[in-house]
Amino acid sequence: MTALLNVEFEDETGAVRNLSRDEILVFVNLLSSAGNETTNRLIGWIVKVLGDHPDQRRELAVDRSLVPNAIEEVLRFEPPSVNGCRYVTRDVEYYGQRVPAGSAMMLLRGAANRDHRAFPPDGEVFDIHRKIEHHLTFGYGIHFCLGAALARLEGRVALDEILSRFPDWDVDLDNAELDHTQTRGWARLPIVTSR
Repeated sequence: MTALLNVEFEDETGAVRNLSRDEILVFVNLLSSAGNETTNRLIGWIVKVLGDHPDQRRELAVDRSLVPNAIEEVLRFEPPSVNGCRYVTRDVEYYGQRVPAGSAMMLLRGAANRDHRAFPPDGEVFDIHRKIEHHLTFGYGIHFCLGAALARLEGRVALDEILSRFPDWDVDLDNAELDHTQTRGWARLPIVTSR
C-alpha cells in the first residue's frame, strides 16, 4: 500500500503523477475481492474434484505430504478463472497470424492447463501424483497473480482441515448449482459425509 501511495509514473498523456485516491481504491478493491472470490472457488473445486476421485482423496487422507501437489493439480484441472484478456501493446505474429497492436487477446487458461503436450500423458485426467512444472492458473510473467502463494496456502490448509474432519464424502450433484460470475465456482455444493 505504501508503494501504491508513493509511486510516480508517466500516464498515457505523458504526465508524471501519483495514483489518485480513486485509482488506489479501485485497485485495493480489485485485489481484496479477487483474492476472496477465487480462493472460495478453489475450495469448492477441491471438494468437487476429490469427490469425483475418492481413491485419490483417500490417499490424501492417509498421506498428507501429497496435499501440496494435489492443490496444484486441482488448480491446473479446474482453475477458478479459466481465461485472461490483455491488449496487445505491439504488433506480434503467432502461428502465421499477425495480431496488430491494440488488439484484444484472450488466453484460455482452462484449455492450456489441459494440454496433453504440457501435462503428459493426458491433461484431461486428474492425478494428484502428476509432476507439474508450471500451470497457467495464476497467469505468467508480469501478469502473475500477486496472491498465488496465499491462495496455495489457503487451499492446503482448507484441504488438510477438511480431510481431518471429513475424510470421506460424496457430492450431491443433483442439488449442486454452478455460480455464474467472472470466476467459475459453486453457488451450492452440498456434500454427504460418513460422519
